[in-house]
Amino acid sequence: MPEALRPLRPAASLTAPRPLSVRDRLILDIARRGPDSSLHLGGLLLFDGPAPTTDELAAHLASRVLAAPELTYRLAADDRLPAWAPDPAFDVSRHIHRVTVPGSVPRMPDATLRAVLDQPLDRDRPLWGIWLVQGEGDGFALCYRAHHAFQDGRAAAETLGCLFGPPAQQRGAPKAAQLVPAATRGDWGLTVLKDLLPPVRPAARWPALSAATGAGRTGVTASCDLAPLHAISRTTRATVTQICLAAVTGALRAWHPETWAAAPGRSLRATFAISLRTADDPLRLLGNHGGVATVPLPCGEPSPLRHLSLLQREVTQPRLAALGRRHRVLFDRLPYWCGRLGLNRGIDPRYVPLTLADVRTRSRLSWAGQAPVALFPVPVSVPGQPLFVAWTTFGGRLHVTFVGDAAVPGLEGLPALWRSGLAALGERAREG
Repeated sequence: MPEALRPLRPAASLTAPRPLSVRDRLILDIARRGPDSSLHLGGLLLFDGPAPTTDELAAHLASRVLAAPELTYRLAADDRLPAWAPDPAFDVSRHIHRVTVPGSVPRMPDATLRAVLDQPLDRDRPLWGIWLVQGEGDGFALCYRAHHAFQDGRAAAETLGCLFGPPAQQRGAPKAAQLVPAATRGDWGLTVLKDLLPPVRPAARWPALSAATGAGRTGVTASCDLAPLHAISRTTRATVTQICLAAVTGALRAWHPETWAAAPGRSLRATFAISLRTADDPLRLLGNHGGVATVPLPCGEPSPLRHLSLLQREVTQPRLAALGRRHRVLFDRLPYWCGRLGLNRGIDPRYVPLTLADVRTRSRLSWAGQAPVALFPVPVSVPGQPLFVAWTTFGGRLHVTFVGDAAVPGLEGLPALWRSGLAALGERAREG
């Protein structure tokens, strides 16, 4: 790589090795239970216009890595004391990959997503990469993917901003630590009981769960204007997150109507990703700082407004904030051996069959001054789970990604069911 393309080294205070957290180690344990690529996540940017060359992309990334020094860290080889450590041979060009698909990339988000979904990451280098996807004619895609142990969803979204958002200056001193109430011994006991122990009973019966084989993955997408969601929000005072959860509930009910017609009032248990990162961490984009909230999706209820009403009570900012504080205490104190004991049950799809994520992207992303036509989240797949649904708002639109087990029938129809569920919710909201 030409010397001019090599990024400047970050300050020495940002280049010391960092031991893997309990969460990082547990996620690496999960990754060993199936294809490692199923634990990769990130974002897919679709563009009109001519694609950049590899050299142009390398030069751009080299100028941006200084704003995200975490991208120079790799997994150290010491199994006795695993850590993230700076890669002495870091070369940004080694993290750029090219993929070709037939057709027009911006008009084929599903095919483009599937082309990058299971691309490997080199374990000897920092666990991230950029895939440049080209098709026939104009249009291209840039996909950032990182290992889930290397970054959580919020960190990956912020990294997209560092790489393709407005130019940033060299990172300064970290922000002051946020004041979090100290946890008492009673709080610790409550944390273990509520958040560490897995569910006692299996989730509701769900045909998608019995059809999953783990042999392969597929992905489909959906997009819509934000105006209908804002109209529902004005009428019901629901947040966009709550509306999206209600739309997912309607789609899952319509996907298997006979199952939920026979189980009135039943819910499908889902996990909802939350971030536990703090602003005072000088390497806040390194490692997994995520937690999960359990959300019962009321698929057994026939009314779209009832879906929304129940989720408005269940998924509130105070509840998620309190859960985040407990999880922060939990993972700060949890020994690795203890986490290993609960790992099998904690990710058992019979108890946790579905995962959801609301990915926040705050930067104005672009390439060479041109904004993307769409941004789709690229979620992970929990071993054995048939489906992961993630969404983000970008450019005045909502973009939704469904990644699921390829053996599950009907996955390709989920975007249409999701749009129908959102339309039904909007119609009922207008009727009052």
